[in-house]
Amino acid sequence: MRTGLFCTYESTSNDYRSAYSDQTHLIELAERLGFDEAWIAEHHFNPRSACSNPFAILGYLAARTSRICLGSAAILLPFHNPIMVAEGAATVDILSGGRFNLGVAKGGPFPMQLKHFGLSSDEASARTREAVVLVEKLLTEKRVDFDGTFHQADSVELTPQPLQQPLPIFVATSTPDMIALAATRGYGLMAGPPFPIAHLRNTLRLYRETAPNKDPRLVLTRFLHIAPTREQAVAEARMMLQPFVERMRKTTEVLQPSWTPWMDLEPIIEGSLIGTQMDVRAKLSALQADLNPHSLIVKPITAQHDKQCEDLVAFAELSKTSLAA
Repeated sequence: MRTGLFCTYESTSNDYRSAYSDQTHLIELAERLGFDEAWIAEHHFNPRSACSNPFAILGYLAARTSRICLGSAAILLPFHNPIMVAEGAATVDILSGGRFNLGVAKGGPFPMQLKHFGLSSDEASARTREAVVLVEKLLTEKRVDFDGTFHQADSVELTPQPLQQPLPIFVATSTPDMIALAATRGYGLMAGPPFPIAHLRNTLRLYRETAPNKDPRLVLTRFLHIAPTREQAVAEARMMLQPFVERMRKTTEVLQPSWTPWMDLEPIIEGSLIGTQMDVRAKLSALQADLNPHSLIVKPITAQHDKQCEDLVAFAELSKTSLAA
């Protein structure tokens, strides 16, 4: 099982220069610690997650790193021209020397994104299903013709082509139709921190029933917070995660009601890597045995940069011993 870091470029004081500097340092630290992957989110109109241009960030990180794989978690396909998405993915793959993973998604339950980009949730879903197929074709075929409901291509030759053939594609989804599409076309799956383990078991079952000979390559993201005692870790996690849970509950009730039951603070904490180092080691082993993810990606929940670094160092050490066992 590979390990990685999930990056959202959060700032509690609107000091985005420091936020970008700190996040870059964290990714460089992750590479030195032996992490395999670093994934960059795409969010819009969110002061707590200032990563609206992931391809620009990833191109910069390609020059600042040498070994760690870089990924988008995820490019929000309905808000982009898929030809330009394919061009961006190919460019980052070249700049990184073939270290790029393309993750895509619909965009989640965030009303400001839909409002300002002029889409309904249903149209965003339909656009995503169509666009990911076009992006794949552009990245793998020499000349592409495509006649879809939303996008067309007339003998398009992507320039440049990515180094990796095929370039890995992952889909962040919880819906059966998108899971089936991912399985049919061989895309990997991505799951965010609030996704319950029971739901993920069902997701993997559906994927394997649709395509028994294909690997879902699950990229599983979990919140991370380590403290000297379990009680301290949980108390601090409650304080730090409560605002996130409240925001997500309000938005999912309107745009993604199937997610609303997941927005419960205590189950999220229980399903996260929160506790002492021994607790986190046990949870890490349990996740590996239960879901056998391709990659386990951690998101430190503290806003304090020094503590983020401390937790990454601790996780790197305990993951080495747990995964070697």
